[in-house]
Amino acid sequence: YGTQDEINRVLNHKHLSNGSIILFHNDAKYTPQALDTILKGLKKKGYEIVPVSELIYKGNYHMNTEGRQFAD
Repeated sequence: YGTQDEINRVLNHKHLSNGSIILFHNDAKYTPQALDTILKGLKKKGYEIVPVSELIYKGNYHMNTEGRQFAD
């Protein structure tokens, strides 16, 4: 679909919120061109980019239907 489509899908996704994990596949055609703009756009929206290890609860938690984790 193109670089701009990928940027728009990430930055305007209806489920984008604190704690979101965004997966990019290694062999994605447009990701290398889109990634810098996506990261800048996320930061501009107030999001902080952190390693996934900081997002995953290791103790007691439950997950909702959107894949979000909540500590018990």
